[in-house]
Amino acid sequence: MTKFSALFQPGRIGTMELKNRIVMSSMGVLLVDSEGAVTDYLLDYYRPRAAGGVGLVNTQCASVNVEAKAMYCLGIFDDGFIEGLKQLFQVIHEEGAKVCVQLMHHGYLIATAGLLPPGITARVPSITSWMPSDMPIAEVSEQDIDGYVEDFARAARRAQQAGADAVEFHACHGCLPGAFMSPVTNLRTDKYGGSEENRMRFPLRIVERVRQTVGKDFPLTVRISASDEVDDGTTIEEAMRQAAMFEEVGIDAINVSAGIEYMTGLNIPCYAYPEGPMVQMATKIKGAVSVPVIAVGRITPELAEQVVAEGGADFVAIGRPLLADPQLANKLKDGRHDDIRPCIYCNNCVRLALPMTCTVNPWLYRESIPLPPAVQKPKKVMVVGGGLAGMQAAVLLAERGHNVSLYEKNNVLGGQWNIATQMPGKEVFASFTEYLKRSLDNSKVSIKFGTEVTKDMVLETKPDAVVVATGATPLLLNIPGADGKNVVQAVDVITGKAQVKGKAVVIGGRFIGIEVSIWLAEQGKDVSIITLMRLGEDGNKLELFTFKTLTKRLIDLRVPIYSHTPVVGITKGSVVTQWGQEIFHIPADTVVMAVGAQSENKLAQELKGLVPEVYKIGDCEKPRDAASATYDAARVAERI
Repeated sequence: MTKFSALFQPGRIGTMELKNRIVMSSMGVLLVDSEGAVTDYLLDYYRPRAAGGVGLVNTQCASVNVEAKAMYCLGIFDDGFIEGLKQLFQVIHEEGAKVCVQLMHHGYLIATAGLLPPGITARVPSITSWMPSDMPIAEVSEQDIDGYVEDFARAARRAQQAGADAVEFHACHGCLPGAFMSPVTNLRTDKYGGSEENRMRFPLRIVERVRQTVGKDFPLTVRISASDEVDDGTTIEEAMRQAAMFEEVGIDAINVSAGIEYMTGLNIPCYAYPEGPMVQMATKIKGAVSVPVIAVGRITPELAEQVVAEGGADFVAIGRPLLADPQLANKLKDGRHDDIRPCIYCNNCVRLALPMTCTVNPWLYRESIPLPPAVQKPKKVMVVGGGLAGMQAAVLLAERGHNVSLYEKNNVLGGQWNIATQMPGKEVFASFTEYLKRSLDNSKVSIKFGTEVTKDMVLETKPDAVVVATGATPLLLNIPGADGKNVVQAVDVITGKAQVKGKAVVIGGRFIGIEVSIWLAEQGKDVSIITLMRLGEDGNKLELFTFKTLTKRLIDLRVPIYSHTPVVGITKGSVVTQWGQEIFHIPADTVVMAVGAQSENKLAQELKGLVPEVYKIGDCEKPRDAASATYDAARVAERI
């Protein structure tokens, strides 16, 4: 057996036998059609993940009611969806995994996720003071509740009829049943609000009715929040009692998550959380029930093995790592741990925008597109720049059969990514660099360190193609004082090239500005952050779960935030800002610039018309995130 032997022991949930203890967690993907029907894209997405060795695939959530229909989420609220679901379940079964359908009424989540279809009203237990007045929201009546109970039962029957092995009842993160369970979202005074017993009445009725519909032998699981992670919300002690109540009415396993999605980032924990932030909660709930418990949330293979081996949970649900590498389970079983493309929990994959991307897996959501074949006539290719884009391009081009040389002006690979890995909490980012280094070794790419490529060098080498991945350099603001001695770049602060003395002001409100502000505040520095727009925006919003996690840290550290604040100048002791017609000076001994970057593409411009093929990728093309860099690399590897 491998060192992951506990994970590959068979297990049971109710009457369902599973070949191992690894569950693919339910994750929303925008691969169904606008009505919620299964598409070929969705089949192609699940096929490699079912074939990758997991014991159970939990599909993305399926809407049980037409009024809860979220755009581009699975539908199961009508018999017309059954045939498509049959196709999906057949694909998963053919690849050797069991399948469980997650049944959901989104409630307020449908609105906060930006998936509210026109004409649909978000349904909630109680309208609270923090809900926006301009959003279509309505409190559910007792008559509505009776209808929803039947909706869940009919949805479970459809899943069973379509060939599912189990269904999971989604009762966490602020969805409608979960919102009834939490004292922070349920302010009702009728029999469905107030006491713990009353707040559990609706979800327990659902389980009882579903059990009556599908029979005593069909496996039912429930996903609950072990903690809301907000003041006056559900606590772990209450969640333990809730889990026991679910067991009493016929639930076969408890899937333990946490967090209210529109208030916290815990339910999809990013790199800023420690490994397994919800594992101890799952272990406590396991002590309150006799049915199996499933742990979830930023769980590495090593932690998964430990949790199962020590009895902290019976199963481990893994989500984003299976987006990074669908073959994760098979590679673990075969002892090929180093071959796993590592998830770095950057959360690029959960941005609900097209095209959706993964930093480490440029083929995510492109499973329907065949990988490019080996080339018939290899080309001589120079890749200039050893950052993420250059490394990934070199690997993929070599795998296709080209003769590839990678040039890096420094003596280490990684480029700007090495700076990111030096931030506290981002150490996991280095695992991707190490993976690419191993891939370069395996692909026999010739690497030339300490070599700054010039136009003359390229002309002398005579390549068939040049891929320029020379990255970007930090920007300065075009304002008086921006070149002063008290002004430093955020990247230089991170690497230790620049020191922050006295009162600090960070200019720039996207991730690097937020992260540097947190880092300085944690060192005891007096720091403020200024941003021209809303915190977290420069025309495009940052990924929401990571943004909420980092912003909460800013608040906990009491870092002053000046949003919608133009900076008009910098003096020796202050940052000059403008609010309306008024000018204010914010004290600053050190000013840290985090206002973006500009492409470094001089070489690419010089080579135009001199080399048969010249390509710019990554930040050299346009400063963006790391996922865009590796996606560029894959696209250019397909073209050459």
